[in-house]
Amino acid sequence: MKVAAVASALTRKFWFVLAIGLLAQLTLIWLGTASGDPFGDVRYTYSAWVTSMIDHQYILGINEPWVYPFIALIPLWLAHFANPADYMTGWFLVTVNLNMLTLAYLLGWGKKMERAKSAWFLIACIFLCGPVALGRFEVFSLILTVIGAIALCNNKEAKSMQFFNLAAWIKVAPVAALFTGFVITESKRKFILNLVYGTAAILLVGLALGGNSSMFSFVGMQSGRGVQVESTIAIFWLVQIIFNVAGAKIYYDNEILTFQVSGFGVTEVASIMTLVQFSALAITIWLGFRAKKAGVDKNTLFAWIFLTATLDLLVFNKVGSPQYELWVIGAAFVGVLFGTANWKPVVWLTVFSSGLSWLIFPIFYGDLLDGKPLGVSLLIVRNLAVVAILVWSNMQLMKLGKKELALK
Repeated sequence: MKVAAVASALTRKFWFVLAIGLLAQLTLIWLGTASGDPFGDVRYTYSAWVTSMIDHQYILGINEPWVYPFIALIPLWLAHFANPADYMTGWFLVTVNLNMLTLAYLLGWGKKMERAKSAWFLIACIFLCGPVALGRFEVFSLILTVIGAIALCNNKEAKSMQFFNLAAWIKVAPVAALFTGFVITESKRKFILNLVYGTAAILLVGLALGGNSSMFSFVGMQSGRGVQVESTIAIFWLVQIIFNVAGAKIYYDNEILTFQVSGFGVTEVASIMTLVQFSALAITIWLGFRAKKAGVDKNTLFAWIFLTATLDLLVFNKVGSPQYELWVIGAAFVGVLFGTANWKPVVWLTVFSSGLSWLIFPIFYGDLLDGKPLGVSLLIVRNLAVVAILVWSNMQLMKLGKKELALK
């Protein structure tokens, strides 16, 4: 009788979590379509890409240059097939249903309710992030990251890396998981072969679809950018804008179609950020190997290296967008799922930065682009919160190596 009562309670809890997850997403869709245009990329850009491919008989990222890897075509076309008459409705049908299936899978279809905390974290952060959390490719990259983390939690390392690899072929952030996986694995050769096979399979699909050099066009299409206004590194010029420093301003680049900052040293800083980014990643990988040598357990090691590497890619990036908050959410989720020690500051800073992301875009986005103090200040505070997570994760990674080495 007692066992049946517990099972019934767990079932109710499972459906309650899913119900709140669905309600959160429907609320974001309602609010996003009722005010402003946070789904503008879906409404105008994504639908236009599909229409253009149909009309001109080419495939973006396959035989026509595209800013994204061609795996991002999957959600693009799924939305079209879900509702050919209304692309945005099709997009919502795909994103909401895939998010719900991911939540259900995370909870083991009701049999893994000890993971409810990580499910609540995902729901809360996605909701706090605002409508943009459902209106960009990052939502699919996040889904694959969550599935990869679940596979790793189930001790299926090879399987998890394939999911992370696939996610990285939509958006670059999950490549941090691949660097992390290389550090923690006991068999480097097996890891590399597994990754080579997975990547080869992806490329063979592209070639079978008629792929050419356009399959790799996304690599160079970001190189001409300056410092984007939402990027963390833009803080230096955003502060100058608040204090009306001569030359510091926000402008729209008609060639790249994005808002960037201008001012003293912008060009020079933009030119070195890729080098800085890779240098930061190299330090993180070194710290990871150091902690591994000290005997830190795999899950703890993965959580901290993945978080640090993800934030290296974000904080030292000259490109930034409101939806990049999902990078932070995905990396922070892993530590919640694994029950990693000293993770509370990461959780609260992620929740805080997610909430600010909604305020920034779309609520005060106009103020930000006009250089008004409130909009600019909100972005600065949000980005500083992300920097704080990076600092904390670096501190923890360094401590792990020192602590374990001291015990030996």
